[in-house]
Amino acid sequence: MAKSFIYDSIGFSEAPLKAGTVAEDFAGSYTYTAAEAQITNEHRATDMSIGSAITSFDSNDAIRFDLGSGTSGTANVIAVHFNGAENSEFELYAGDEPSALGNDTLVSTVFSVSSSGGWNIFTFTETTIDSNSRWWHFVSTLETIENITEIIIGTKYDFDINFDLSNKIGEEFGTDIVTSYGGNEYSNKRHEPKTTWDWNWSFLTSSQRTSLDDLNSTVQDHKKFIYSEDGTTGPFHYVRMTKPMNFTEVASSIYSTSVSLREQLA
Repeated sequence: MAKSFIYDSIGFSEAPLKAGTVAEDFAGSYTYTAAEAQITNEHRATDMSIGSAITSFDSNDAIRFDLGSGTSGTANVIAVHFNGAENSEFELYAGDEPSALGNDTLVSTVFSVSSSGGWNIFTFTETTIDSNSRWWHFVSTLETIENITEIIIGTKYDFDINFDLSNKIGEEFGTDIVTSYGGNEYSNKRHEPKTTWDWNWSFLTSSQRTSLDDLNSTVQDHKKFIYSEDGTTGPFHYVRMTKPMNFTEVASSIYSTSVSLREQLA
């Protein structure tokens, strides 16, 4: 399978969120009611860290995300990270109503989780982000969901072509070395090594450049995202882009660029 980037392309991490509950009506639709104390640490869903989990996320609880009236782009994937084993189910809704989840809903999908931990990737029909898809609800309708540390909703970009040969994979060590007056060396290991990736694309069409430039301009060196060595099964690496992708026109409407990524430990 193709390598992939999975990233927040719709301003999801900046969206105000609110904990609440859902109740099913006689027509089989759900109504959301805000309840601040219902879920604990719900802000961890989009804090760009996989170090700490949401807690008290029980059956019929929900987190509502408001993308705002001016948000644009498209979304076709949700990535959920667990810091432990999880067997549960969640539902994802997107529509133009802050509370009525069954009205004019563009996304209404049930996802089953059977995971030993780490990133779980689920795709859905590509949805245009506008006033009709402003409100997103992440709902646990059957049972308690434990161990969620991060949620990303946005774009899954499968590489159109593989990158060039002579790509580099390395490590950045988290160690401080101190040398004494006598020449003895002492080390302090602050954290585990971080993997780095560097590669070039020497032949990109205009459409391929556009796809990559969306990632480039959206995440910059600010947002963390996922680099997948296989878009379906992984491994999935939580990364940050360490320098911008600059595009060089090497022939008429043909471009080259380079990519530099660094693994994120949390």
